[in-house]
Amino acid sequence: MNNKNLWIASSIGAVVSLLVSNLPFVNFINCLLCAGFWGSAIFAAWLYRRLGGTLTVADGIKVGALSGLIAGVAGFLLSFIGLTGIQGLLSGSEQFLPADALDSMQDITAIGAAVFNLIGVIMEIGFGALGGLIGAMLFRTDREAVKPIMQG
Repeated sequence: MNNKNLWIASSIGAVVSLLVSNLPFVNFINCLLCAGFWGSAIFAAWLYRRLGGTLTVADGIKVGALSGLIAGVAGFLLSFIGLTGIQGLLSGSEQFLPADALDSMQDITAIGAAVFNLIGVIMEIGFGALGGLIGAMLFRTDREAVKPIMQG
């Protein structure tokens, strides 16, 4: 496994995941079974193969899980300034919800928000590993070629 390609592919996959899950209107993609999380890991697995020429199932899982870890940690850190996590959700919902609904949402404690965001990191890693597995199954290079059956 090439570490340079691992970090490049995982970092780019993490950026894609963060963008797909946090940009307005684009984040609706995540409503489709969290497709942004595992889809970005599939992309990272494809990119790893494209950069290095080889991809095994274990490589795909590593790339996807690392991509999820990077995205999760970056998202967790960005949640402290209100861009992601429950803070981002609250900020985005202010324009759609009535004021009385927001009053109870403001009662979320800092510990509750941190726990919610840490669960998000764990989910991001899990979906990343799943996406890496799917990407590896699609793009892996360690399969044997199927020999055609000769009929005569």
